[in-house]
Amino acid sequence: MRKHSAILFGVAASVALFAAANAAQAQDKVIRIGGLFAMSGPGSYFGVQDKQGIELAIEQLNKTGVNGYRFEVQYEDSACSPLPATQAAKRLLEQYKPDVVLGEECSDATLAIMPLMEQAKVPLLNAGSSSIKVTDPGNPWTFRIMPNEVMQGVDIATNAYKRLNARTAVLLYENTNAGIGNAKVFGDTFKSLGGQILADIGFGRDVNDFTAIATRIAGLGKVDVIPTYTLEGQGLRITQALAQAGVTKGGGGQSIQLGTIWLPFGFEQKAGKAALGYVRIVQFDPTDKRDVVQNFIRSFKAKYNQEPTHINAHAFDQILVVADVIRRGGKDSQSIRDIMATTKDFSGVTGSVEFDKTNQNTKMDTIHYMETLPDLSWKALGWN
Repeated sequence: MRKHSAILFGVAASVALFAAANAAQAQDKVIRIGGLFAMSGPGSYFGVQDKQGIELAIEQLNKTGVNGYRFEVQYEDSACSPLPATQAAKRLLEQYKPDVVLGEECSDATLAIMPLMEQAKVPLLNAGSSSIKVTDPGNPWTFRIMPNEVMQGVDIATNAYKRLNARTAVLLYENTNAGIGNAKVFGDTFKSLGGQILADIGFGRDVNDFTAIATRIAGLGKVDVIPTYTLEGQGLRITQALAQAGVTKGGGGQSIQLGTIWLPFGFEQKAGKAALGYVRIVQFDPTDKRDVVQNFIRSFKAKYNQEPTHINAHAFDQILVVADVIRRGGKDSQSIRDIMATTKDFSGVTGSVEFDKTNQNTKMDTIHYMETLPDLSWKALGWN
């Protein structure tokens, strides 16, 4: 009997050890995600909101895991600028050794880190940089889920001409790859449709007073639209200066300011009545009735006690895209890159994703137009 009991005990112990080993192995199956976002500087609002969306998505996915994997993330401050982004990317690659990296929001920073990711053979998934150079020429290791500056610029200019009946425009933009590129595409498209560019005005990120520029625009005569490509801080000062000069609807004028996804939700409340009539694109429409959107809104409000922004949403979608790749067999940098390149018919909070041969998302349903109303709320325009 003792011998029989000893055998049973030995079997039980072996089973327990086997189960423990399997559990430990399962816990060790981790997809390491690197996050390169601005946590300081003029683009720091990107980093705060990106982190919120990422943390929510990872929290939800790790409740059950995906294909036996859980997700963890390490952030580095890339500051929305080439040099700090490069330094942050090197730290991330050398110390954390991620399987995939998310970021940056600012095009100049993204362009700076792309060669490092390619050299390290780590896929980079981008959701906020618009410069055409990110994917054209791009590199095999960089993917973008948002429309590029050409896709956006053509769409905004066409809608301005055809839906707003705009015939004259003034271009305002920061002197960066994204600012210059977006403004050029808008201008070229608008002119090809029959519109006229009355002024083309670029400026550095160090400019804080836009009174002279607003006064100059006020003296140009009838200006129908003013496409503006800046980060939030300068965007606020430009919008207020244009209203004070009586140029835009917010200041009693007739001009409509046009904007991009660079501005976060809440911009209108900060700008005040100067934002009246502002039309801009965002990557997320909270009035979208799809379950994935409404579930995201509910879970975000439950976790953070606030309404989600489009920056929160596209960060959330970045994690969902990675999870979709892991679900389809991704397990390391190389397989994640290879499987991500085959992504199509993916439906996320911001819209659809299908990558072309340059790793650019071809779907335009990730662009949503909104207009600021007198009470500083906004309405979706349903142009796409």
